[in-house]
Amino acid sequence: MDTSLQNELKSVKWKEFKIGDLFKLEKCKCKNASLLKKGGNVPYVGATNNRNGTMYFVHKEESLMTKGNCIVFVQDGEGSMGTSFYKKEDFIGSTTLTVGYNENLNLYTGTFITTISDKVRSKYNFGYKRNLERLKNERIMLPINDDETPNWSFMENFMKEVEKVVKPKMKFEKHQITDNRELDEVEWGEFKIEDIFHIKSGKRLTKKEMKNGKIPFVGSTNRNNGITNFVSNQNNSMDSNVLGVNYNGSVVENFYHPYKCIFSDDVKRLSLKGMVGNKYIYLFIKTMILMQKKKYAYGYKFNGQRMKRQVILLPVTEKGQPDWNFMEQYMKRMENEIYSQINTSCDQS
Repeated sequence: MDTSLQNELKSVKWKEFKIGDLFKLEKCKCKNASLLKKGGNVPYVGATNNRNGTMYFVHKEESLMTKGNCIVFVQDGEGSMGTSFYKKEDFIGSTTLTVGYNENLNLYTGTFITTISDKVRSKYNFGYKRNLERLKNERIMLPINDDETPNWSFMENFMKEVEKVVKPKMKFEKHQITDNRELDEVEWGEFKIEDIFHIKSGKRLTKKEMKNGKIPFVGSTNRNNGITNFVSNQNNSMDSNVLGVNYNGSVVENFYHPYKCIFSDDVKRLSLKGMVGNKYIYLFIKTMILMQKKKYAYGYKFNGQRMKRQVILLPVTEKGQPDWNFMEQYMKRMENEIYSQINTSCDQS
């Protein structure tokens, strides 16, 4: 972080607050997302830590709408429990989410608070869920005024300074889309992971052996795109344009790595057979693999052999082969939606 920004954070007093004291909390309303009609302009927000919570876009259902200008607290979900994010626009949200309202919220104060709030996510897991009572009692540190109330002005001004440093300086060009089919409009087939991927092992590298550097080291975590350190070590696990899939630690969690990095022996490297995959295809498959997470626990390990035999669903062509073009087009459409939001934000600033 910029030194001047660090100094700003040190210049104010801080105090601990309970989430339940800061916000009016409300539950989101959608119990069954499969009943929503896709293709509209209303975000469907689910238990994910990607795309600011937006899974896809649907048509408006008035009874299911949640007002925007709120913080969304994820209470359940694979790899996302304990996260939070700010939503400016109205949306339809899964019942795995609770939202918080405060009259002082805006894009800047909301982003400040979610950055702080996400520091508690590691304490939640499937044996210790983020239920409503625990959410209410969750504590976060915030800057305060002399009367010990939250210093909303400082939070807003601080994030505006951050924005000046990190805000994109150019607009994004949208992808040209040639396939507008939705997920329920394509045929699906079953494939073993070993049938479509080359599966390669990582290599053990202990903390004691690590040397500081700029090469990403991928470990068995569910955060930071799988990167747990930056090193100068090199070994025969170095790879790029692959999925790194955890079979120990945060099992089944997986991330796409377009850059050169080295991999822990707790992570397998998956590269597509017979073709050079791109990020859109890999990111589509990433989600399909992650859907298998619930079946693996301490009594049923996700070892190398089970990974090979694990069956995943993929869209298929008329000949029953993976429909790589549809996967790429679908993910590009999702990216276009994000680009639209960023470009709109740039136009308004």
